[in-house]
Amino acid sequence: MPEPSGIISANPNHNAETVFQTASSAERPSENPASRTIMQTYTINSETHPPAKDMGHRHYQGKGIVHSVESCGTVDGPGLRYVLFLQGCLMRCLYCHNRDTWDFHTDKCQEMTVEQVMKQVMSYRHYLEATGGGVTATGGEPLLQYEFVRDWFTACREHGIHTCLDTNGYALHYDSILEDLLDHTNLVMLDLKQIDPEIHKVLVGIPNTKTLNFARHLAERGQSTRVRYVIVPGYTDDERSAHLLGGFIGDMENVGAVELLPYHELGAHKWALCGDEYKLKGVHPPPKEVVLKIKEILEGYGKSIIY
Repeated sequence: MPEPSGIISANPNHNAETVFQTASSAERPSENPASRTIMQTYTINSETHPPAKDMGHRHYQGKGIVHSVESCGTVDGPGLRYVLFLQGCLMRCLYCHNRDTWDFHTDKCQEMTVEQVMKQVMSYRHYLEATGGGVTATGGEPLLQYEFVRDWFTACREHGIHTCLDTNGYALHYDSILEDLLDHTNLVMLDLKQIDPEIHKVLVGIPNTKTLNFARHLAERGQSTRVRYVIVPGYTDDERSAHLLGGFIGDMENVGAVELLPYHELGAHKWALCGDEYKLKGVHPPPKEVVLKIKEILEGYGKSIIY
């Protein structure tokens, strides 16, 4: 198996600084950061989690701020799923197809209690269970409303309903609320957008330190996890990026599969509606052969691929 040109420690007990070098030998003529020749040492600070205590969000009063609901979703976890899109996200992904979920409060969002959400869930329960489905919390970023998701998932598990957390891993607090939420989560779908820290900052707008720490925390817990990887031309579609991802998750036994998601342009119109410029205009979905090559690379690290 070819060695990746950069290595990031996936040791879940690693709290010291992680240092790795990248040295890409093959270049493509492009101005995108993923294709530049890099001879540089990066340092990622693995944050030491604070002692577990109920930090929470002061504004939480038993309600979730909801963007929208999909009653029978088919792409956010196994089977048919009741999908709750929550408001709020701190990442600024260039390819985001839910741009209208970034802000916590908009004219169209609504506040819902767990009881209100569960009333809807129970009306679809037969269809969810018949297909091996359940419920999914997504967004936006559901961890920004982790108290509400904890309460909702607790109610779901009391009824034997499968729960899935679709997250970018940007956990602000490591406390008993988060642990309780994860205790009531059957499956975590974790977006690992780019392991290279410099490319990640260009693509997402913020460092990936918190996301990588969350991935290590899930590994520590043995939490059932599916990694999602969006293949964005010029940013995450190169072989080096695929090897970095494989090297990071290769030893994580809790990662059961990697789901490859080719970039698409279906959410570009939402940026204009929010008064923003879509910066990936003109970027098209990756060719099938590129996706298959990334699939081959990640399979070489012992991971099952969903594509």
